[in-house]
Amino acid sequence: MKVTNRRDFLRKAATGSATAAALTATGLYPRRTFAQSKSGFERIAYRELGSTGFKTSEVGFGAMNMDNADLINAAIDSGINYLDTAHVYMNGRNEEVVGQVMKTRRKEVFLTTKVPHRNPKQMPEMMETSLKRLQTDHVDLMLLHVTNARDQILNDDFMKMFDDARKKGICRFIGVSTHANQAEVLNAAVESKFWEAVLVGYNYFSPPEVGQAIERARKAGLATIGMKNLLNPAVWPWEPLDDIRRDAEKENGVSSSQALIKWVLDNPYMDTTIPGVTSFEQLSENVAIMGMPMSFGERRSLYRFGEDIKKHYCRGVAGCTGCKDQCPHGVDICELNRCVNYAYGYGNVSLAWENYRQLPQTSRVDVCSNCDECVVKCVNGLNLPQKISQAKELFG
Repeated sequence: MKVTNRRDFLRKAATGSATAAALTATGLYPRRTFAQSKSGFERIAYRELGSTGFKTSEVGFGAMNMDNADLINAAIDSGINYLDTAHVYMNGRNEEVVGQVMKTRRKEVFLTTKVPHRNPKQMPEMMETSLKRLQTDHVDLMLLHVTNARDQILNDDFMKMFDDARKKGICRFIGVSTHANQAEVLNAAVESKFWEAVLVGYNYFSPPEVGQAIERARKAGLATIGMKNLLNPAVWPWEPLDDIRRDAEKENGVSSSQALIKWVLDNPYMDTTIPGVTSFEQLSENVAIMGMPMSFGERRSLYRFGEDIKKHYCRGVAGCTGCKDQCPHGVDICELNRCVNYAYGYGNVSLAWENYRQLPQTSRVDVCSNCDECVVKCVNGLNLPQKISQAKELFG
């Protein structure tokens, strides 16, 4: 049944609850608990969120690319109780949409927003603006957004500003988010003994050191939230890629996105995930997999899927640092690729520009215009000259 609205979503989820319950009978982690049925749903899985005392749904709601309040209402109806947005998403419109729901359902979710690591003097105003958009007097978690280096995590000015926000009741907990150099950032967060949560790019392509850093952070009591779980390769010109559903359907009918999220949740040190949701179909898929163990067939299919896209997907957001410091002009190719991927992988040019404007001048495409040939080499075989051409076409 096609899921196009909140009513269809509730009906489909209710009829599928028995299957989901049967699939959760084995492979459970000690921190995993299941809720009683809610609005027709059964066995929604929850995990402890670090040392916050909160139990969060294994799959949260990433609102970044969403402009439909009904989707959020349906997610909460299902039992999803972790909601993520940011001050900069959609130039503030995203927080406003979330706020439409928070006006009446604030107590039902753990609400997270983020402010970019700009001048600390600007942060209090940004935080207050976010609260007004969200129609609440506080958020549960405030994150220092898009950090990528140890010195940012240990910066006294940032820590003082967030500590003040926590003391004033603007937020209950504080943390950091990172799209690059994840292991370095997470290790610094643990070292600081200050931050309480980490939002980290983590997916099937993440190197072992990122998983090790996640384990270290979780054992230190930090909440661990995974983002960039889905592989959306920026393929240009567009090329058809094999879909793992051809193999997965032989197992239990999971889609590629479901298998990728299940891979992340297979890490017992990951508290929750925030895949982006833009349709009821996606929301229905996300709800269905909570509590489901990872099968051998799905692992095999993911391997084949990874082989298909490995030369199209930049692993920088997953923790790869293979091209770090190769550019003689200091361009951070991973960060530039991340912005390109929002356009060609997510199909959202506005989001690409939104993130590109936040890059330092040293990582803009005008720096690349002086080079006849890119000397940076991707350790995973990514065609970087093509990526630079994509960036120049978009942002030049």
